[in-house]
Amino acid sequence: GLSDVSFDESNDKVRLLRKAGFDLNLLGEIQSWSSWQEMKDKPLADVLKEITVGLSDRFRSTKLTPTTDKIALIGAPGVGKTTTLCKFLAHEVFMNKKIPFVLKVENGIPNPDDALRIFCEVIGVTLFREPEGMPQVSEESPLYLDFPGLSLSNLQDWVEAKQTLDAMQVDTRVLVVNGAYERDILLRSIRSAKHLGATHLAITHFDELSNSTKLWPVLLQEDLSPLCICNGQNVTGDFSTNVLNQLISRTFPEELYARGFSTYKNV
Repeated sequence: GLSDVSFDESNDKVRLLRKAGFDLNLLGEIQSWSSWQEMKDKPLADVLKEITVGLSDRFRSTKLTPTTDKIALIGAPGVGKTTTLCKFLAHEVFMNKKIPFVLKVENGIPNPDDALRIFCEVIGVTLFREPEGMPQVSEESPLYLDFPGLSLSNLQDWVEAKQTLDAMQVDTRVLVVNGAYERDILLRSIRSAKHLGATHLAITHFDELSNSTKLWPVLLQEDLSPLCICNGQNVTGDFSTNVLNQLISRTFPEELYARGFSTYKNV
């Protein structure tokens, strides 16, 4: 928790980053790096560069699990699961030239599909409501599973989803989270998703964050492979599988760059 994070208030870079809205958990972590001692008294531009390098190195050493031909998208209601699924499908069809298909899973929870059904029709993807009659899954024809929203207050939903995933031998289990939510909710989602063996993480609403620093500790500490970052509410909105680039480009609050480093000499 934050109560355990101590700050070197005498350091002008720490004061500056705090003032600019840098996530406090991340700031506490950076101060515990062995490189911090020699980094902290350098000019601001150098400190920002070294923090960037340190975060990138740590990101590259996290677990990267390849995806398989069966991919389930799972998450709490309202996180943007369906939009994310549509972005995946469009990416498969237009960028990867594949022919994906979708299975709608109910699991006893109503799972309306109007938006998804229409989108599938538009891009020529077949939507199934029963596993019977589905074509053979292959690298050229991956299967995406659309699950209903699973409640964070009802672990049983997650356990039942695991049974379905196990029975269908789905190895790629993508937890979709809304990046704009509070850290506690993100961590609760991740804890719930461990009950169904989640393997990957997709982050939505990334464009609503003033900066990405809140997400760094979540991504570096949890053993889910970061799969994609989504901006925007619409299905054609921005979708990137280069998670590292997206995070780095939004790590330092705009004003640190925008107002130029020179104005910060007297903070």
